[in-house]
Amino acid sequence: MKKIFFSFLLMFCLVLSVQAKNVKNEFANVIEESGVDIESIAISIKNLDNNKTIYSLNDKILMNPASIQKVLTTPVAIETLGRDYEFSTELYERGDSSYLIKLGADPYLTTAELKKLVSGISKDASKIYLDDFVLDSKNWGEGWQWDDDMNILMPRFGSYNLDKNLVKLTVMPQKDAPFALIINPSKYPLVFFNNITTGDKTNIEVKRDSTVSANTLMLSGTVARPTVLYIPTNNLKRYFEVQLTKQLEDRSIYLKDSYMISKKQETDKFVAKNTHAIEQAINDILKNSNNMVSETVFKLAGGKYCELTSGTDAAGIKMFNDYCKRNNLDNSRIRITDASGVSKNNLVSADFITEFLKINKENEVMRYLPKPGEGTMLHRLLPIQNNLKAKTGTLSNVSSIAGYLTSKSGKNLAFCIMINDMKLSSSDKKMLEDFIIREAYLRL
Repeated sequence: MKKIFFSFLLMFCLVLSVQAKNVKNEFANVIEESGVDIESIAISIKNLDNNKTIYSLNDKILMNPASIQKVLTTPVAIETLGRDYEFSTELYERGDSSYLIKLGADPYLTTAELKKLVSGISKDASKIYLDDFVLDSKNWGEGWQWDDDMNILMPRFGSYNLDKNLVKLTVMPQKDAPFALIINPSKYPLVFFNNITTGDKTNIEVKRDSTVSANTLMLSGTVARPTVLYIPTNNLKRYFEVQLTKQLEDRSIYLKDSYMISKKQETDKFVAKNTHAIEQAINDILKNSNNMVSETVFKLAGGKYCELTSGTDAAGIKMFNDYCKRNNLDNSRIRITDASGVSKNNLVSADFITEFLKINKENEVMRYLPKPGEGTMLHRLLPIQNNLKAKTGTLSNVSSIAGYLTSKSGKNLAFCIMINDMKLSSSDKKMLEDFIIREAYLRL
């Protein structure tokens, strides 16, 4: 009887071995047929049930992760801030007709909310102080590309976050005028070189001409119907002050002095505050890949972790490194320079990412990863939407995806695919990623 049992077990193991070999061969064949440079793709798939690597390819090679870096930095930041953390913008009365606004770098603060907050300022106010020390004055991450200056997905960020750090413009066609009408309701000072004409279709191009001034925009093309444009704010402090002044003057409050910087004092009397829950940020970072929110949260957490007056990139990176040390994650070879993965200076291995995912498989933050049909996974891998949660990443020449997959046979997997190839189009890279994930679902 024992002999029959062991013979059956041996046959079963051989079948599994052949299946695993066939999957690896299938992956190899498809990768070869895709035309991707074999040195430019890294894959790591691990079984979370037994902590074994099922499949790997270049998994120790360092590559640019793009936005899947958010699966590394977000859980660490939230562990430091706490799930009950709130972004808070606060108003205090200082006395002698003076007030102080303590900024919280709230990435969701709007001009409408600022208006409500400053309604607590009396009409005889003559002086307003701004406490902007919550973050340092660096508005972009290390290695961010200067030519992304007009990319609304990569706006500047800092203590003065307001209106998503975007200026809203409306372009109106005019039949009886040579050029379209540009409306700037924010009153933020912008200079327009307007070459937009009324036409049968809308096709508008906007460039910033810094050779004239940082606030000079070149607009060209045609417009057929009223069209809203969003322009990244190039001076967060100035934009905030313009909106604040407008709200005050709407209430007939005219200050004698310009805004002055001051830390909140113990004698300042609390008047009101505006808050937003951290949960909104977690969802926005992992589902929608919001870079500005990701960077803000990471800096805030770094400041808290290092007990600093102002949050910094360096503090966030120290927080991340210490997290790795506490969890026995070897991060000696990788390089993290920002939270969002926007910088091309980031270098991470697929093996490191799956190890991180393995450690955090029970972390509640990871449940915010989108499944197919949600966020950045809206149109991808829909047939297996109940078996997959994943973060995607896209940069110039880079495509990536990482997350959790339950295979058809019931295996719980952590996976990471990074493709740093300049030849393949973004859509071809993503098709290759989707094929590998589908095969892993069906055959592992």
